[in-house]
Amino acid sequence: MITSTRLRRALVATAGAAALVLGATAATASGPDTPNPGTAAPDRAAVSALFPAGSELQFVAVAPCRILDTRVAGGKLVNTSRVFDATLGSYAVQGGKAGSCGIPDSAASVVLNVGAISQNGSTAHVTMWATGTPEPLASIINYSPAGPVANMATIPVNSSGQFTAKTPKSVHLFADVAGFYVKPLYAAVSPSGTVYAGISSGISSVTHTGTGMYAVTFNRDVTGCAATTSSITWASNLDVSPDVGVGGANTVTVGIANDANVMTDAYFVLHLAC
Repeated sequence: MITSTRLRRALVATAGAAALVLGATAATASGPDTPNPGTAAPDRAAVSALFPAGSELQFVAVAPCRILDTRVAGGKLVNTSRVFDATLGSYAVQGGKAGSCGIPDSAASVVLNVGAISQNGSTAHVTMWATGTPEPLASIINYSPAGPVANMATIPVNSSGQFTAKTPKSVHLFADVAGFYVKPLYAAVSPSGTVYAGISSGISSVTHTGTGMYAVTFNRDVTGCAATTSSITWASNLDVSPDVGVGGANTVTVGIANDANVMTDAYFVLHLAC
């Protein structure tokens, strides 16, 4: 028996659904010649097909929060570009909230309501893009002396959470964040505690902490996430159970026991819904 109450959560439904996806070619039967079918190497293509490629981002909404206002800090943009940060602990330096807006460093893009106020009678446009990448041809917002305008847009950010804004004329900008996109969190893990066949997203590390015990650490806080696990080989004699947040806010502890309640090493998959 797995001693932790939370670690004993057997996700039979997940394993059964996954078995239907993999079909007979990936299943390994239990019997006298296969005392631990969880250690048999699974079909890589079939396991990979269970997960998105990693580019399918997930949206996380936040309460609207101002991250920049050039009227408050920085001054208007005049025929120039400026770098802003979407992941600050305080946005006061950019004229925004004097505190966090809840955007993690792992964000791949942010959803912004961008406002523009023409200055000096200018009629022009603003482009925005992830800092360090090529400037796009399309504008985010067009402005004129007629009055303030605003537009909701998804803005990519670089690995430091930065994006660049540029205009050919003169404008004040403000922006409120409404949410962000992050990569999904999942991993296929081998019995030795390494990522199996490179199948993972959002993983910082995997550690084999003891027989049948693994610590899977992600690149962000997962304490509010729901974890599902299963044996990759869908071995019916294995109980693969996750415990979110044990060992750290970014960590899921996974325990594997066989039908004799003995801890055992095996291939497994872990997926988080946040």
